[in-house]
Amino acid sequence: MISLRSLAILFTGCLALLSSFALTSEARAADEAQRVAAVVNEDIISLRDLEQRMHMVLLSSNLPDTLETRSRLLPQVMRRLIDERLQIQEAERLKINVTATDIAGGIATIERQNRMPAGQFEPFLQSRGVNPETMRQQVRAELGWAQVIRRELSGEVHVGEESIDTRLQALRANFGKPEYLAAEIFLSVDDSRHEDEVRNLAERLIEQMRLGAPFSALAMQFSQTGASGGNLGWVSEGMLDQDLFRALAKLEPSTITPPIRTNDGYHILLLLDRRTAGQGLSVGPTLDVLSLEVVSLPSATLPEREAQLTRLRETLAAGKNCDDFERLVKDVPSASANRNNKVPLKQLPANIEPLISNLPIGSLSQPLDLGNSRRLFAVCQREDDSGGLPSRDAIRQRIEDEQLDVLARRYLRDLRRSAFVEIRI
Repeated sequence: MISLRSLAILFTGCLALLSSFALTSEARAADEAQRVAAVVNEDIISLRDLEQRMHMVLLSSNLPDTLETRSRLLPQVMRRLIDERLQIQEAERLKINVTATDIAGGIATIERQNRMPAGQFEPFLQSRGVNPETMRQQVRAELGWAQVIRRELSGEVHVGEESIDTRLQALRANFGKPEYLAAEIFLSVDDSRHEDEVRNLAERLIEQMRLGAPFSALAMQFSQTGASGGNLGWVSEGMLDQDLFRALAKLEPSTITPPIRTNDGYHILLLLDRRTAGQGLSVGPTLDVLSLEVVSLPSATLPEREAQLTRLRETLAAGKNCDDFERLVKDVPSASANRNNKVPLKQLPANIEPLISNLPIGSLSQPLDLGNSRRLFAVCQREDDSGGLPSRDAIRQRIEDEQLDVLARRYLRDLRRSAFVEIRI
């Protein structure tokens, strides 16, 4: 039985504990830190877990560390911790093992996304008083959950040729019409008892963004679709819920919508840019590029890193195209794939462009050495002009991702409903 309804009522007591935590003696602080904040099936969330996660959220989101801010964020931070415990438990039930190397790779990805030097994120957290273990736990949950979704739900996703035709027709119909580069923060409402809590959080996030908090950082900490900073890419009419699209079309660049309620929850949209579909997009040849990366622990020796790269190459040798490579890379520990579509050739980094400019479609490039990681590249598709329509494979992938996102949210909702969750503060 889930007792999350107690969360909004009891958070005041938790805040008192959190605010007094730093004021107690060392002995008492140690005792307080080990107090049970919540029970999730057979696991516990300690008061220290909660304090450390709150600290990390405030730091990464550039929010003021005040009692008022903590009180506003506490219900969602607690809920995020509970969800992570459920995700980790489900991965363990399915015997999915997230290794230290996998976690190191996930943190390396965060460093790249934030343009940080390799190996500097954990020291950065420590210097700000955050135990890096709280980030490792978050990454562990995300990586394990991604594997759960691939294993349990990928077989339920089916995109027929008619669906692709329909999407292509919609894109053609939008030529000459505005399209929008957007990002979103999505806060799900899986239980009507949490309606006010989630709406209040959405309003508070908007307040903080108006005070200067970065949208992408808040998306990564709070949004159910925030792994890439909430980026939606270019969207046109028919690609979003009508209420969302109408609100987006009214925005000026760099402005946000108020919270918008849909059947699934609350959305906050950010408009980054707008353009006319199919016009003014000629920037030379564009490529759909697949990046295949294997990450090594900082302590790994050169022979160990070479062995990892060799295993990656040998595993991918059975593939003939990007879809094959994306499927096969899942069998290589600490390896991952990332596909980028419509990349202008002239905008490729100087160290990557020579590797792929003349690479045949379906072939693997020479490796790019990035220190703690090695990357191989494959060209999935070439187009002479980026104003063209996306390939059928690209459309299929987008529709599959949309379907998988819906199934994943339903899966987590079912885990919440069947779990025993007790808030003890």
